[in-house]
Formats: sequence, structure tokens, C-alpha cells
Amino acid sequence: MTQSFNALYQTSSSEQAYELALSMIDEVFAAKYCFVGRLSDDGARVRTAAFHGQGNVLANIEYGLEETPCADALQSVDVCIYNEQVADLFPQDTMLRELGIHAYLGVTLRDVARNPIGILVAMFEQPQDFSEQSLQWFQDLAFIVAAQARHDIDIERKNNMLAELSLRNIVFEQSKEAIMITDSENKILRVNPAFELYTGYRESELLGRSPGVLASGRHDQPFYANMWQQLHNHGHWRGEVYNRRKNGEVYPEELSITVNRDDKGEISHYIGLFRDISDWKESERQLRFFANQEPLTGLHNRRSFLERVEQHIDLFNEQRTLSSLLFLNLDRFKDINDLYGPEVGDRVLVAVALRLQHCVLSSDVLSRYGGDEFTLLLANSSPQQAYACAQRILTHICQPIRLGELNIELTCSLGIAHIDNNTKSATVFVRNANHAMLSAKRAQSQSIVIYSDEIEGQYLRKIQLRDKLAKALKANELSVAYQPIISLRSGKITKFEALARWHDEELGTIYPDEFIAIAEEFGLISVLGQFVLKRALNDLATLHKRGYRHIGVSVNRSASEFNHLLQPVEAILAALHEHQIATHQLTIEVTESVAIGAQKQVQDQLNELRDKGVKVALDDFCTGYSSLSHLIDLRADYLKIDKSFTQQLLGEHKHQVVIASLIKIASELDMEVIAEGVECEEQHQQLRDYGCHFSQGFYYSEPVSLAQALILLEQADSLTSPLEVSH
Repeated sequence: MTQSFNALYQTSSSEQAYELALSMIDEVFAAKYCFVGRLSDDGARVRTAAFHGQGNVLANIEYGLEETPCADALQSVDVCIYNEQVADLFPQDTMLRELGIHAYLGVTLRDVARNPIGILVAMFEQPQDFSEQSLQWFQDLAFIVAAQARHDIDIERKNNMLAELSLRNIVFEQSKEAIMITDSENKILRVNPAFELYTGYRESELLGRSPGVLASGRHDQPFYANMWQQLHNHGHWRGEVYNRRKNGEVYPEELSITVNRDDKGEISHYIGLFRDISDWKESERQLRFFANQEPLTGLHNRRSFLERVEQHIDLFNEQRTLSSLLFLNLDRFKDINDLYGPEVGDRVLVAVALRLQHCVLSSDVLSRYGGDEFTLLLANSSPQQAYACAQRILTHICQPIRLGELNIELTCSLGIAHIDNNTKSATVFVRNANHAMLSAKRAQSQSIVIYSDEIEGQYLRKIQLRDKLAKALKANELSVAYQPIISLRSGKITKFEALARWHDEELGTIYPDEFIAIAEEFGLISVLGQFVLKRALNDLATLHKRGYRHIGVSVNRSASEFNHLLQPVEAILAALHEHQIATHQLTIEVTESVAIGAQKQVQDQLNELRDKGVKVALDDFCTGYSSLSHLIDLRADYLKIDKSFTQQLLGEHKHQVVIASLIKIASELDMEVIAEGVECEEQHQQLRDYGCHFSQGFYYSEPVSLAQALILLEQADSLTSPLEVSH
């Protein structure tokens, strides 16, 4: 071989050396392809450092070694030779077939320890017969290329080491974590700037001293003994430590200590990293607070309260330790919010929370359960003690709350439940107290009720009726009864009041006072109201077809019906249109308290109905907070005197004066009066004498079916004198 290797030793870079070596292969072998490759991915792949094809420089490539002749070459200490059909021998090596390779030469490039670091390859498109001399030349060339590759690797390692050292120094100097390095005797050798910032000590003040200079005194000897045991056994310790700054301030830090050992396995250094977690601890405290406390009052929240109740139930099951649970609800709190605004409402709740805290012991658990509801778990409390506590609470809560110039009067309802063998969970315990509270609220304000089986029965019946009512409304199983309203001038029936009736196959007759209250509580009232409206208008259409076109109908409506329907006015007008009933023949009855307390939106809807011709009646007047000013403020066509007032008409002179005056005032205001609850001839006659316009009651007829209403109308037509009695 005449090709000399001297030029390879004179190149100035590895890139030049590799290119020259491949050019020499091109000249000697006229190979179709040749390359110098470096191993990567732990020897699984080859990345070319120089690549020639038919004498031209090509872009470098990377390929996997598995199932290739190069894999065989790496296992050999000599030149790996395939004179022909190499592509057939390695069918998985698609590159051989794509490049049209038939013959192959490959030599492993090794480091000084004889470990493979790369490969030198020549590939041919025709079968080859390599001479011993050419193969030796190729192997010698590979030896020189390997020396250059080893040099490259050494340079890379050196550069990487310098870069790592530089990086370590940058990390040490610029790390936001404090770093402290001590010797094997745990004497401080170095600290970084972050350490100086956190502790207030300069490095010069700490050199040669023990880290104990930072000790806060909050950790005992066993704490440090455990730390050193972990370090010696495992070489690492991590945990939270309270240390002291130079100015004396104690602060929490998250500390990690690592043991560094020399080549002999002896401890050379301890490396400590820590960060100040004061802010994190404060955030943790706040998160823990908000997880357990209600933010407005600072009392336990519902979740935290229920957890504590569960603990007391477990204690009762294990040790029979008694406890009681109080459920408190403020009466008419919504009125305070509506009248004075939510800011005042919040201040009232805070004041209530403070008063409750003055009524309980430190062992008791007090929570704002939600809205204007508070719950109290009395630990180790007898029933007598629980009742006495409830009385104290009523006394404190009902004292006026002074907020600036406002003087807020409060009342509340309280339910008590005592733990027993049937108290299976916190949910059950709270539910029992809540049911007792609801019973107290139904009875009267400012009262206390103790949970009992009877209350449970009432609750279960309510739930049963709720479910049955929902099904009955869906199946149109309710009916409507009609009570006639009599004109006291003509004695004739002018309209009927439509009243919902419900008879259940299992429970029998359920009275309106019960099922209407359930419909209101569980959001079924709008469905019930629409059912009565449509049934009443349908039946009224029947009366009109029978010739009684002068008859109208009154339908009761609650404020919540207006709120729950998307378009309540349109719904009523659509029902009138569907049954071809004139608007003036429908009267919407709302109670006086509803009309006064309703939102402006509801009042506007009532006014819109009046503008369309629908009549509006104020029901149950003379009850609640009746005021003559209401007659001026509210737009209504009829005023209905409640039956409780009518029934005292004959025995109470004051009632007579009030009713007579009310009829006169209403008439002057273009309103007509309907007296409810007329039960005898004397009441009927007295009302006529006072000039009352209409009346209704059992004296004339109880509520009847549509067929019976037709009979009443036929009987009235057959009379030659005004109808007085049809009972």
C-alpha cells in the first residue's frame, strides 16, 4: 500500500482527521459508502461523525445496531468482513438493501481499556475479494482514527467536568436554597449567599463553628439522636426544623442533610440544604383554618363539625358517653338581609356567633352549619344540662343587637337531639336535631323542641306525602272543589273559589293545610297552582257551555308560584285563551302578607294581570300585619275578610265596628269586600246590613264537585227570590 498515514497526524481537528481518513478509504477501496461512527445510547446506536458516499461528503446519520453487520464488528477484535450478499445475511438491516450493498468491512474503535467507542465502516455495491495487505491497512487506519476518537472523548469529558464544576459553583452561589457544608467533625466549611440571607450570619462568622449555633431550643435530644442515626444508617435525613436567626427570631425550615464519603468510604463532608418555610407554614395554617372553620364567624364549618360529631358517636359506642346536639335557626333572618342589606346581615351573624360562644364550654363544638343555622355539640352533657343550655342561648340571642344606629331584634327556634343507640351517624344526629328545630319553628318563635319518635313520624309522613304528591300531580290524580261566592245584593252565585282536593288510595283524604304546605316547602307549589288553574278554567268553560256565562272563578296563588314560573303572566293568559275564558272572569287570590312581602317583580306581575283585565283579591285580610295603608298601597279589586274575624262578628262589638268600617273604606277605594266563613243566617244578615258585597261559607255550601256546582246553579235559577240558603 502506498497511501501514507503521515497526513493524518498533521490535521488540526478531529473533523479534518475523519474526513481525510474517509478520503483515503475512497482512494484505496473505491467504496460506495464509508463512515466513522461514534457509539451512543449506551452502545445501542451509532451516530456518524463523518460520512462519504461515492467520494462525496454526506450528512451524518444515526441508526440502531441491532441485527446489523456493525453489531458483529463491535464483537470482533479484527476486521469484520462480508465479501458478498451481506444484505441477505442481515435482512432486518433495511439500510443495506436501500443502499444496494453487497460487501462490508468494519473495524471497532476502542479506548485504552479496549472498550468499544465507535466503528470505521466501508461498504461496497459489488462483491469483493480483499487482500491481506488491504485489510491490514484498513485496520491500521482504524487504529489511528480510534486514537483521534479517544482524544475527542477525553476533551469532551474534560469540558463536561469543567462545565459541571462551573455549574456546581453557580448553583452554590445563586441557589435560592441555603447550603451549608461541614467537615467530618461537623464543623462549618462553607455557606452560600442564600444561607447568609436567611440566617443573618456572614460566612466568616461561622467558619469552624458547629451548626448548633442556629439551634432554637425547640427540639429535644431524642430528636437530634434520631437525626444522626438516620444519617449514619442511610446517609440522608430530611425533615422540618425550627432554627434561630442571628437576630434571635425563630423560624421553620425544611432541612435536608446528605453524607458525602471519600474513595475509602469514610465520611468527608456533610451537606445541608434548607429553605425558610415561614410563608408556607402560614399558608398551611390558613388552609387548615379554612378547611375547618367558617371564615365569617370563625366557628367550625359543616364538614369539620360533622367529623367531630362522628368522634363523639364512636365515644358513645365505646364508653356510653352522653352528648346532645342543638340545632338553632334564626327567625325571619331573610327579612334583615332584605331590609338592611347583606353587610348588616353578616354583622348580625358574627354577633350571634359571639353570643353563642359565651354560652358554651371549651369542650363543646360550635359551628355555623350554613346560612342562619348554627349547630352545637354538647360533650358529656345530660338531657337536663342540654335543655338548660338551650334556654341560656334563647335568652342571649333574643337580646337586641346594637349596630350603630340600628337596633336589631332577633328570635330563634331551637331543636335538641340526645345521643342514643339509634344514632348511627353524624348525619342522623344532625337531622334529628334539625327536625326538632323545624317543629319548634312551626309551633312558634322563640321555642325549644326536643326530638322524639313523634317528630320522626311527622318527618317521615312529610317525606311520604312529598313523594306521593309529586306522583299524584304527574298523574293528574288531584281534584278541584268549588265553593260558591254569593252576591249579598242579588243572593245569586257570582263565582266559585277553586280549591285543591287530594284523596290518596293508601292514606285517604289529605287536607289542604297539610299538602299545600308540603308543596310550598318542596317546590311543588307552582305545579299544583298550574293544575288548579287549568282544571278550574276547563270546568268554568263547561259551566259557560251550560248557559252560566256570568259565572267566574277564583284561584289561589302563592308568591313562589310567580317566582318559579319563567313567565307567570303569560302562563295565566295562555290558559285563559286556551279555554276561551274572558280575563275579567278570573280572580287571582293572594294573601295580604304575600302581597306586602313579595318582591317588586311579583307586585309588577299582579299589576300587569290587572291591566289585562284579570281580577286580584287580597285574601285573609284582618290577619297578620293588616294595615289600612295596605289598602292604599296595593292595587286590588277584592278584599277578603278572613273567616276567623267573620266568626266573631256576632259576639264582639269591636269586630262589628272594624268590619263595618272596613267595608265602607274599601267601597270608597273602589274595592269590593268578600266575607269568608259565613256559617249562619245572623252573620249573613249582619253583613248585608253593613253593605258587604259578597260572602261565602258553609251557610251557603261546602266546597263541592263540578256536578254539584251545576246543581247549585240550577237550584238558584229555580228560586223566585234571592238565594239565602242552600245548605
